[in-house]
Amino acid sequence: MNARQYSFIEISKKTVVNVADGKELGNACDVIFNGCGTIGGLVVPGRKSFLKSLTSSETIYIPWNRIIKIGQDAILVEIVGNCVGTLSSDD
Repeated sequence: MNARQYSFIEISKKTVVNVADGKELGNACDVIFNGCGTIGGLVVPGRKSFLKSLTSSETIYIPWNRIIKIGQDAILVEIVGNCVGTLSSDD
């Protein structure tokens, strides 16, 4: 087991790659914690489309159990089908 610890700055500099389809999802922009203080997942900003405003995008939530490996340059995740959630600013 990899006992290495990472800071958010280190995590945010790594590209998140989905091994299921080889697509780059972007870089983590946030980390979600649960009520017990453990990490629930990473947040990656979604791709902006031409039809959406420049400030609007679908944010992707990647559950921690979908992270396969945190490497030197990339974070490998496995997202198949609709495993990924989206976050909204609605509370």
